[in-house]
Amino acid sequence: MFEDILNLNTNFTSIVRKISKKHSITLQQALILSHISISGSPMSILANRLGLDPSTITRNIEKLELKNLLYRERATSDTRMIYVYKSAEGGRIAREIEKEVEIILKHSSQRTAELRDAIQTMNWNLEKETA
Repeated sequence: MFEDILNLNTNFTSIVRKISKKHSITLQQALILSHISISGSPMSILANRLGLDPSTITRNIEKLELKNLLYRERATSDTRMIYVYKSAEGGRIAREIEKEVEIILKHSSQRTAELRDAIQTMNWNLEKETA
């Protein structure tokens, strides 16, 4: 099972990297955009969720800011917290990447709903382990 998940992750990463390149962003930058919620996300939580150290996420967020794909704001309640928000263009690119990946995934399986349920259950269980 480990090898199957490793191969799935490798293939998925390769697909997202190729699609991201079309939008002139890196894989890590695409993953950052994809993980920012509509209401914004704290940088520290994004870094933790993606397994990135603070300097790496800061560097990537700065690059995405220069491309006008996101922006940062300090929280008013706790000025140590910095929230990241997608710009309209950043949201558009994140949706396009997701749409392109979904098309590829739908072509790879006849049982998409079953797979989605199994993946969601596995992710839920893994999130409990990493918490």
